[in-house]
Amino acid sequence: MKSTFKLFFITLVAVIGFSMAACSNGTSGDPPKTVYVAGFYDNGGVDIACYWKNGIKTDLSSADSKTNAIAVIGLDVYAAGWYENSSGENIACYWKNGIKTDLENVDSEALAIAVIGLDVYAAGWYENSSGDNTACYWMNGTKIELASVESYAAAIAVVGSDVYVAGTYWNGSNWVACYWKNGAKTDLSSANSKALAIVVAGLDVYVAGYYINGSASIACYWKNRIKTDLSSANSEALAIAVVGSNVYAAGWYDNSGVDIACYWKNGAKTDLSSAFSQAYAIAVAGSDVYAAGKYRNDSANIACYWKNGTKIELSAANFHVRGIVVK
Repeated sequence: MKSTFKLFFITLVAVIGFSMAACSNGTSGDPPKTVYVAGFYDNGGVDIACYWKNGIKTDLSSADSKTNAIAVIGLDVYAAGWYENSSGENIACYWKNGIKTDLENVDSEALAIAVIGLDVYAAGWYENSSGDNTACYWMNGTKIELASVESYAAAIAVVGSDVYVAGTYWNGSNWVACYWKNGAKTDLSSANSKALAIVVAGLDVYVAGYYINGSASIACYWKNRIKTDLSSANSEALAIAVVGSNVYAAGWYDNSGVDIACYWKNGAKTDLSSAFSQAYAIAVAGSDVYAAGKYRNDSANIACYWKNGTKIELSAANFHVRGIVVK
């Protein structure tokens, strides 16, 4: 099986004119929120795609598989990812309420998902006839290629008839962060960089990721191609949400050799743990900030999410989280 893009892809997806993370008014009079978290866990050396609803786990496959993204529309739960077929290839797919739909028949992965009405969009990559991983997205199972070079699509946002996809391509010298709008590419950096999440708010396009500065990766986001650094330490921004004039990004930074999960609000950092940890997804509901990720307990990875900095564990050991939706 061909090795995949060495990144933790982000599952937060904008599907309307603002981040879908802003999915509740969050006032004290609201009923309790429903929290959906996507991920996978190690079952005797085999990864199993799953999601949690208010802490209750639902397996999506018995084969080697991973869930990379989640979307919830009404009562329907959509999860995007891949499973390993009998030939040992990763096959991009999505599950709707546990029912799997294949997106490819060659080595591929779905890394993000958006649902607009009856249309299901998934972004990721597939292995082309030359053996290169190629960025693409699928609309209702029909593939749209985004590049002809080694590339990956990491996140997708759909606003009206416009499809925005964030990702990275190889320019022959280094990886370049970019996004595509209806297939037209916009570069975000000339440096070695990667784009991992996207939100469209009105006329503004926000993309989160990182760039390489010397030997360090620097967490950042771009607003309409203008870069804002989030850290001076080794770090990555893995998710983004925009609510009104506030920009939230989740990820991690290096603290004396230990990765620390955190989120930034308008550039101000909030640590989520003092142990080894990483935050992969973020959602904002009213005044409440949810970040999903993992922390290290001894030698085990513990899946969790944080609500306003308070940790809620989802697993006992060897679980991983990739996305969160709060309703």
